Amino acid sequence: MSEGAGTPSTEASRAETPGALWRRNLWVWAALMALLALSVWAAYWPYGRIDTAVGFGIAGAKTALVALVFMQLKHASGLVRIVATSGLFWAAILFTLTLADVLSRMANR
Repeated sequence: MSEGAGTPSTEASRAETPGALWRRNLWVWAALMALLALSVWAAYWPYGRIDTAVGFGIAGAKTALVALVFMQLKHASGLVRIVATSGLFWAAILFTLTLADVLSRMANR
C-alpha cells in the first residue's frame, strides 16, 4: 500500500509532542510581544518619515512569523503557498490604490 497525503504514518511523522508545540509557540509569542513593544516604542520616535518604514518592517516581521509558524506555510504544499502569496499580492494592490487616492487628493490642494 502506498503512502498518500492522508495516511496515518505520514501524519504521525509530522505530529509534534505537546511539549515541543508549547515551546515553539511560546518562543513565537515572545517574539511577537517583543515586536509589539518595539512598534509601540517606535511610534514615539521623532524621526519623521523613517517611522513609517520601521513600522512596515516590524509589521512584515510579525506577518512572516504568523504565516510561517501558525499558518504552517513552511510545511504546506505548493498550492497553499501560492494562495497565501496571492493574498499578500492582492493586499499590496489595495494598499497601492489607497495610497494613490490619498496622494491624488493631496496634489489637488
